[in-house]
Amino acid sequence: MKLRDNCGMGELTARILRKIDDAKDFDDIKDWIWMAGDLLRLAASPGFHSGFEEIDREVVSDDERKALQEAALTALIRNPEPMWEASFLSVLRDAHDASLLPLWIEYLTKYQSLLKQSNAIVFTILLALKELQEPIFAKAQSLNSIDVERNLREADLYLLGRGIKTPW
Repeated sequence: MKLRDNCGMGELTARILRKIDDAKDFDDIKDWIWMAGDLLRLAASPGFHSGFEEIDREVVSDDERKALQEAALTALIRNPEPMWEASFLSVLRDAHDASLLPLWIEYLTKYQSLLKQSNAIVFTILLALKELQEPIFAKAQSLNSIDVERNLREADLYLLGRGIKTPW
């Protein structure tokens, strides 16, 4: 269902649909993608107010809601970059659509596995640094590869100590 011709469509909704269609990477979407989610939420939740006049005055029809959701689903698979996927999953979350349950399970499985694998790598690197007498796990009573939060905190502290700030 492509309603990109703007025929009878709200101006903001049409503009966001075109932007979704044209976007290639996270830099293309990072400043406005939240609007797509708010428009979907506006359609899914009567009485929703985003706090942004341009969004709150938009009337999103059921066809426009479907077009936004379809555009987000199509865009989701266009780029495997995690921030891209996170952005479009966030948009789709705002649809409150139970038919997306298989999608949620698919991406939860994918990223839970990736997180566990990444944590094993982070933990191994932290141990290697500790063995080189670097200030890692100084206050830890025990070391455990499954303690993801502590491992990430240790990595952040170590990198910050070297003047390196990671985005998350």
